[in-house]
Amino acid sequence: MTARRSSPRLQARIAGFLYMIVVAASIFALTTSSSLIVRGDAAATAANILASEASFRLGFAANLIAGAAYIGVVALLYGVFKPVSRTMSFVAAFFGLAGCAISAMNMANQIAPLFFLGDAAYLAAFDADQRHALAYVSLRLLGLGNDIGLVFFGFYCLLIGCLVLGSTFLPRLLGVVMVIAGLGWLTSSFATFIAPALGNTLSSYLLPISGLGETLFTLWLLIMGVNAKKWREQAGESAGAVS
Repeated sequence: MTARRSSPRLQARIAGFLYMIVVAASIFALTTSSSLIVRGDAAATAANILASEASFRLGFAANLIAGAAYIGVVALLYGVFKPVSRTMSFVAAFFGLAGCAISAMNMANQIAPLFFLGDAAYLAAFDADQRHALAYVSLRLLGLGNDIGLVFFGFYCLLIGCLVLGSTFLPRLLGVVMVIAGLGWLTSSFATFIAPALGNTLSSYLLPISGLGETLFTLWLLIMGVNAKKWREQAGESAGAVS
């Protein structure tokens, strides 16, 4: 019997702990950066960033931590849900890792304003207004990249919700809230791409709902884990079906 099979509850709780890090670090990064942005005013935004450079860098570091922790979540949940469906768990993991990769690349846009607002000699080619605009555009691109990443995270949540619904070792209500969370991320992101004004309106309603769904799932994993007995029974049935 492998270590994974002997402690599915521990594995789920570790995933929940890492997921909580993702939630906390992401919220910190979002609130830190959004508090510095003055919508439509590149100069004021630049002034805020320079006045709070330490906080701005902490937000960047928090996003890096969230990305690293999410990779751990994806890997652990792949093992947790393999007894339900190896194929679906595998596909879900690919969506999760794709979202992590997109987010990692997008973080360059998060730190770029500090380069545009720095004092390097080569920046003399740009005047102050141009540098402020470049920094502001980087933050706008950061938001766009976040929406693209949320498409993949939305599919990940949706698939995890389906896996929960097909499991015997987790409450089906958690599957419902994760499906709702995934649909919320997807609806908000695609609405933003297709009709930005509508997307902004929907986001104010859908994002809190999706975030709450993921948080409830995270807390259950962290506190309760999975029903180890039922997990082993389903894993045994899955192995028997494969053989």
